[in-house]
Amino acid sequence: MREGISLTVARGTGAREFLLALGAHAEDLDRGVLFKDREKPRSATFDSFAMYETRGEWVYVLEETQDATWYAKSLDLQRSRALLGAEIVCVTTREEDPPPYVSHVTPEGHASYVEAGDPTGHSAFDDSLRAAGAIYPSLRGSPEELVETYWEEHFDDLLPRVFTAVGDHCGLEIGRSEVEAGDLPLVVFPSTF
Repeated sequence: MREGISLTVARGTGAREFLLALGAHAEDLDRGVLFKDREKPRSATFDSFAMYETRGEWVYVLEETQDATWYAKSLDLQRSRALLGAEIVCVTTREEDPPPYVSHVTPEGHASYVEAGDPTGHSAFDDSLRAAGAIYPSLRGSPEELVETYWEEHFDDLLPRVFTAVGDHCGLEIGRSEVEAGDLPLVVFPSTF
């Protein structure tokens, strides 16, 4: 699991409740299968295969998909009682339709959905994005040529900067070796199609 990874993190809700709200099946969670031991689908599927873990007060989900389940279902999920009072940050890679999107929902329910490189309007999270160099010049504050040149020169390192900002904001460090080895629990989210 190295390319096309989307990240969703949440606090203020239990891991199981969050995964169930995203569409996971309880019996699948109860099996406790590791990501690396998952059964490969026999036919094409649009289901999202992901791994998750809880670190401190945060649960994180790494999906092998360009559109994170939270991103695809967020408007419905925001109204979910299971997620009231939760803070949620989602980075969906959208490799076929760049740039990536970043969404942030505060515990008070204020939501933002922006293209990576733009501020979310939530000051604490934006401070982390700025510190990681993940807020780029905008057309509102700079000449168009400067903005285009900046994006061309820095677009490839935008996603790592956003992931760094999420980690800093959440005080979360995800073990790269565990992820690459698939040594985290598997969760499957049924397709939204």
